[in-house]
Amino acid sequence: MLTATDFINDEVKMREISDLKMFNKTEGANKIYQKKEYIILEVKKGYIVYNTKKEFENGHTHLRSFQMAKTVIDNSISKKRPKTNDRYLLESHIRITCDSKYKKTLEEILTAKLNKTKDNKYYNRSYYSLC
Repeated sequence: MLTATDFINDEVKMREISDLKMFNKTEGANKIYQKKEYIILEVKKGYIVYNTKKEFENGHTHLRSFQMAKTVIDNSISKKRPKTNDRYLLESHIRITCDSKYKKTLEEILTAKLNKTKDNKYYNRSYYSLC
C-alpha cells in the first residue's frame, strides 16, 4: 500500500533526476578517446576534453578540433609547454591539468602574454634607423 510519504519521496527523486538532465552538458555526448584520466567527448559543435580527476565544471574545456584536443591531453600528461601562445588554448591547458607546478608555469605564460603591449614588443632597430 502506497502512503503519502512514498508519493512525495518519489516526486522529489523524479525532480532531482530531471534537474540532473537539465544541467548535464555531456548528455548526448559520445566518448571517443581516452588516455589516462583524460577523455574526449564528441558533441554537436566540436569536442570536450575532460579530466576525470576533477569536477566537470572545473576540469573540462571545449575545442573544435579533435587533433587539438589530443594535443592538449598529450601536453598535459607530459607537462610540455604548448607551442602556441593562443590565450584560449593556454586557458584550456590550465583548466584540465591537476599538476600545480605545470599550472603555475602556464599561468605565468598567460600573464606575460596579457601584459604584452605594442610598446614592449621587439622591433628590428636597423630597419627603423634607416627610415
